[in-house]
Amino acid sequence: MNTLSLMGITLAVVLTSVGLYGIFRSRNVIRILLSSEIILNSSILFLFSAASALGRTYTPVLFSVFAIGMALTEVVVAFAAIILYYRLKGRLEVS
Repeated sequence: MNTLSLMGITLAVVLTSVGLYGIFRSRNVIRILLSSEIILNSSILFLFSAASALGRTYTPVLFSVFAIGMALTEVVVAFAAIILYYRLKGRLEVS
């Protein structure tokens, strides 16, 4: 296991912690959405770092392409839901 893959795994764990903190402590819908995106991107980073540590560099490529496509779809649907929520409630705070 090389130092670069350990740094990637450590960074992925830190980013996941930051994302979870943002989800559980924020009341703003947009901050919650951005925190979930941080968690998704940290999972992709963790997958690549773990594959690099195991010596399998081409294994996570299909998963990452699928995950990035799902992230784009999630952003579009979430922003549509945010616009609808704002039209109904008049604010972006979650109660």
